[in-house]
Amino acid sequence: MEVCVQQYMQYKLLMSKSNQDHIVAGLFKLAWSFPFIFAGPALFIGKGTSGAWYWTALSILLMLSGAILVVLGLRQILRGFFGD
Repeated sequence: MEVCVQQYMQYKLLMSKSNQDHIVAGLFKLAWSFPFIFAGPALFIGKGTSGAWYWTALSILLMLSGAILVVLGLRQILRGFFGD
């Protein structure tokens, strides 16, 4: 019985800790993604629909990089809360 209680206490202690470094790093990635998320569609509407092809390519690249940064940031935040 005592072994079960000790294992439960160790499990509870491990599950209650969060890695603040991972959480902060994920929040920084999310913060860096916002300029890309807003600049990509603005550039696409402003220049991409009527300008040269490279404006369209640049705006799509900005939107994709913003989405990738969001996914990486959320993954890192969840890793900070729940571990690997």
